[in-house]
Amino acid sequence: MSTTTLRERLAELGDRIAVLEARARYEANGNTSPRIRRHLAALRREEEAARAVVRLAPEEAEERLGRLATRIEVAEHALTADLSEDRDRFMASVAAELHGWDTYLERLQTTAAVRAWKAREQAETAIGDVRRRRIAVDEHLAEAREAPAMAWQEQRERLAAARDELEERADELSAKLR
Repeated sequence: MSTTTLRERLAELGDRIAVLEARARYEANGNTSPRIRRHLAALRREEEAARAVVRLAPEEAEERLGRLATRIEVAEHALTADLSEDRDRFMASVAAELHGWDTYLERLQTTAAVRAWKAREQAETAIGDVRRRRIAVDEHLAEAREAPAMAWQEQRERLAAARDELEERADELSAKLR
């Protein structure tokens, strides 16, 4: 892919982040949750890292841009879930968010696979930890689906805590693999 096309794709991804930021401000009435602020900060860090790769190592840019696009997708679903008052829409959004995390972790696994043996081993251990947290969120989601309507808010809070842990670990892992 040419550098111009990479830059165009990066600009498109930057526009998606800007739309997500605006949506978060508008739909949350200026009261953006810590989770969404964390997502947005992670996206801007990923965007900056992708910008450097496009400039300095364009042969590695396709993978980095794919990773950024996937991370944006995760954040979009997370925002939809966080803003949703409807139980079914919330659960569908969290399920879509988890699917995005699966794709993101696959991309990180690909990045880790090309590293030297010790670094790869450490990265794969960290990816395994993030996958376990992703599975925990899925288990909380299954519990929320089975819970009676009166326990809904408690289940949502448990899911929020599990999602926070997943996001924090994924962000730590991503920072290590830059």
